[in-house]
Amino acid sequence: MKKFLKNNLNIIIFILTSVFIELFAITYTTCGFYLSSPFYPFMILLFFVSILLLIKNKIIRLITSVVFSGIQLAIDVMFIFLYDSNGTVFEWAMFNQRTDAFGTLETYDLQYGYLIICALLILVPAIVFFIKYFKNRKDKSFIKDNYGRKRVIYLSSLILMSLLYVICVPIYETWMNKDTMYTSRLYSTTANNYQSIGMIGNGIYQVISGKTVVNYTDLENIDDFIYSERITKSDYYGISEGNNLVLILIESGEWYPFTMYPDKAEILYPNLTKFMKEGLIATNFYQKEKTDVSEALSVLGNYPTGKYVNYDFAENSYPYALPSLLKNSDENVVVKSYHANYGNFYNRYNLHKSWGFESLTGIDEMSKYGVEDTWQHKKGERNLDSITFEKMKEEMFPKDDRFFSFVLSFTMHGYYGKRETLEPYYKILDENGIILNTDDKNDEYLKTYMAALMDFDKAVGEMMSYLEETDRLDDTTIIMYSDHNTYYNSLSYYAKDIEEKYHSELYHIPMMIYDKKLTSKYISENGTNRIEKFTTTSDITPTVLDIFGLDGWKNLYFGSTIFDEDKESIVFSRNYGIFISDKLVGYSLNSLKYKDKDMTSDELKDFESRALIHLERLEYIDKIYYSDYFKNHEYKY
Repeated sequence: MKKFLKNNLNIIIFILTSVFIELFAITYTTCGFYLSSPFYPFMILLFFVSILLLIKNKIIRLITSVVFSGIQLAIDVMFIFLYDSNGTVFEWAMFNQRTDAFGTLETYDLQYGYLIICALLILVPAIVFFIKYFKNRKDKSFIKDNYGRKRVIYLSSLILMSLLYVICVPIYETWMNKDTMYTSRLYSTTANNYQSIGMIGNGIYQVISGKTVVNYTDLENIDDFIYSERITKSDYYGISEGNNLVLILIESGEWYPFTMYPDKAEILYPNLTKFMKEGLIATNFYQKEKTDVSEALSVLGNYPTGKYVNYDFAENSYPYALPSLLKNSDENVVVKSYHANYGNFYNRYNLHKSWGFESLTGIDEMSKYGVEDTWQHKKGERNLDSITFEKMKEEMFPKDDRFFSFVLSFTMHGYYGKRETLEPYYKILDENGIILNTDDKNDEYLKTYMAALMDFDKAVGEMMSYLEETDRLDDTTIIMYSDHNTYYNSLSYYAKDIEEKYHSELYHIPMMIYDKKLTSKYISENGTNRIEKFTTTSDITPTVLDIFGLDGWKNLYFGSTIFDEDKESIVFSRNYGIFISDKLVGYSLNSLKYKDKDMTSDELKDFESRALIHLERLEYIDKIYYSDYFKNHEYKY
């Protein structure tokens, strides 16, 4: 035994170091210091250990083990950064978005404590061993293992066996679970894939499963599923029929700038304050997604698993998408989209065309209207919504045509370091005694965010004034909603004074509607302009179809009209694999990260029922996406 330890001490230290690096890494993603399904990562480790044991020269073996450990550490650091920056667990489909995902990052905050500790664990023993080997370099038995053919055959067999297992398991499980993985998610006992098989295990698993082609051939019952029931019609069905429509996705919109300084809200955000007073407010609107997914959910009402709409399904047919349905109901309506970012960002040029938009105007085309691209020319800046709306308003809101304009804002996008373009708003904040200069970096972030919101408020003012000037305000429905909370710089935690990693209030974000006819009727019947039911992004399209008097098929949409009090949606995040309501956050019912102390058993049962309906629809939605169902099957309007 002593001889075995002496000969293989380097290997034993490599194994212990590798296990520690992995377990330590997953603790940075709210996981415990253990793996719930360790066999898959064990086979990965066996593969690398077997390779090391095949190397006879112990110095080369040592160098190779350091390289292996270094690669593991680098990958884990990258995955920790990914999780810290936006809370997501790595999956292969992210490679399609790698350029876009990092395109708006100006800072790279690493977990230096983790990096330094693990680097020392790798390097210190390696240096000690190397010195020891160097001193004994004349002793061939000390430097080199002397083993025969049997050991080579044995180790080669282990390498082949472990490699086949690591490759075949993801392929097999992807195929076998493609039709059974849906409802089981609600009852899983694992927090996320990192807790199950570790970061390296998940990375390898995702790369292999992500390259596995899954063909959905069982399409026999899809028609029965799609066309079983029309979407819900509320008491407000058709009240806005014939209106113009403006959807504004508010980048990183939050309520807290209004609630932190309620006596200053009307001074800082006069147009949004007026909008909320004269419109309807969905007070329980929640979401936890990145912009691209929220964007799709609001326009499509659904989203698949495994891949991303922007790249993997950008050429699909979407006859049920909101722009397609509006265009089908009125061929003369002008259906366009606008975003003061580049049109190829998230592949929007191709994607929006497939959804039914006639065109997408990005910053690369807005320059001819006089919109300056400050983002590309100055680090940390964002293109200003106020300038975009001022210069583009005649194009966005044509005075002689019926229109549907989908606008994605930009100014409020993180990172929230100080910006030159927001200096006029900083001055107003200073004049009103808001967040005077402090040494706290969080105050700087909060001040920048509030200044950016002031710029968006100015953009809203430009829109409302122009619609009023052109006599379009009375016949225009405007829906504004946030895509996600301010997860950049972890600002939501600071501004909302929340210490928990998961709390439903973190994902509580704005949604509001301006529609004179709708608002008047709603207030007269309810005595308030507040919509209290739980709502989310997938409710946007069903709501528009409802108030515009259009038909759709219920099972194609995760949500329902916000005016149906009896039907509430849930959030099951595409990017984060997490279930959310106003009182619950969890990877499953058996892996809850947050539960409101006042949540009753009946409310929990109701959530379970709604989640099961959502997951049943998701299974069919996946089949529709992966087969591009409507390319070869006529949509029944």
